[in-house]
Amino acid sequence: MTAPPKTTKSTVPEARPGREARREERVRAMLDRAMTLTREGGIEGLTLQKLSASLGFVTTSVYRYFPSKDALVAALQREAIARIGARMAGALPPIAARFARGGVAPPLAALLAAAEVYLELPQTEPDAFALVATLLGDPREHLSDDEAAKTAPVLASLLSSIATGFDEAAAAKLLEPGSSVERTLAYWGAIHGALCLEKVRRGSPLVPPARVVGMTSARALLRGFGATSLG
Repeated sequence: MTAPPKTTKSTVPEARPGREARREERVRAMLDRAMTLTREGGIEGLTLQKLSASLGFVTTSVYRYFPSKDALVAALQREAIARIGARMAGALPPIAARFARGGVAPPLAALLAAAEVYLELPQTEPDAFALVATLLGDPREHLSDDEAAKTAPVLASLLSSIATGFDEAAAAKLLEPGSSVERTLAYWGAIHGALCLEKVRRGSPLVPPARVVGMTSARALLRGFGATSLG
């Protein structure tokens, strides 16, 4: 009879899902609190010391997750973009369906829906939107080149669905041929800019709400790109 093969103890460390889950939970708590601190005191008021104190941690424990303020702000930016992306992914389909029922072709309906969802972000994702708006509107560099490079793909992923919409609309001959990247950035810039006008409204009641200005801008751009029927 052949002797059974000898077994040896594996040298591969066992997975530790509990430890990893606890780490993710702690990082999530830090980012949530950091988002709140940023809303209350701005980027300048956010420090690793203030974050650790607000959570009851010693500062050195925070440094294990975020070695610098730059790393923390970069992680916050990625978190904010991810929240916005999740909001848009969930809210866009029913709004696009509403535009489609009004006679707008599906690719254009999705683009109009994306504009509407983004214009609602100050209400639906106030902390995430405020952080992104601050970082976009401040000409100072808050992130190092390395951290900015890590964040760029997250932002590109958010905007890719809009670029895809422009590509699909052009392929369906609903828009004239053109660069989907340039159109996406122009579209996003106009819609985001409309939200910045809310401060103007506080001193001038004649200025329409941001949603009205934003949707007017979105339709104007789509018509400029060749759309003829937008409901």
